[in-house]
Amino acid sequence: MKNNQRSVWLDISSYGMGVIVGFFLIFVAAWADMEASAYDFPRLANAGLGGLRCPVLMTPDETSTIALDVSNPTEGQISPSIRTLISTRRLPEEFLDGIQLTPGESKRLEWTVDAENIDLGSFIFAKVLLYSAYPLPTQEATCGIFILDLPGTGRMIVPVMMTLSLISMGWGLYRINGLRTANERLRKHMGSMTFLAILIGLGIALSFIGGWIFSLLVLVVSLLLIIILLGSLLMDKPG
Repeated sequence: MKNNQRSVWLDISSYGMGVIVGFFLIFVAAWADMEASAYDFPRLANAGLGGLRCPVLMTPDETSTIALDVSNPTEGQISPSIRTLISTRRLPEEFLDGIQLTPGESKRLEWTVDAENIDLGSFIFAKVLLYSAYPLPTQEATCGIFILDLPGTGRMIVPVMMTLSLISMGWGLYRINGLRTANERLRKHMGSMTFLAILIGLGIALSFIGGWIFSLLVLVVSLLLIIILLGSLLMDKPG
């Protein structure tokens, strides 16, 4: 009986570790993008610009890149100008690029960021403005990078955290599912735990496409569900 209880708690711990790691990854990604949207960049366009990519996180000594994919969906050649602002501890760095795109063509522009671009202690912010190129309107987008003070690089840490989260949650659910027929508490909460794992997986996916508003909604719903699950697991009598 004691061995069975120990196994249950080990499986729940595996699941819980996956939830915590995933929640943290979503949180820092959403936080950085939310701060970027409120940073002291001038607002010059109402239309949103797709294709801006920032790393989810970096370490203080790392050098990485911010990228913008620009496409021409029209039937004629366009020559848009692109203004890019990247944070520093003082005034933002500013870049102005001009490109030519034939119908259906796409190009990628990249800008290097490092420790010199860190502001507000733990963030790098970027804003890209694509000036109107008829018939396309002026468009803009922002993104943020969270600076995590750990050894290694964000390119290494993010995949490790993502893999750890998904595998830990998946393994925990697999093991718990095998025990639920003999445990009333697990049978009662299996659906909620599965739904929470799906939410965390969705939030991780959103963190890579910069959808911080939707990521924030995922975080709120996940946090409420975590509180409810913890309360129920602690208050229920062992089954």
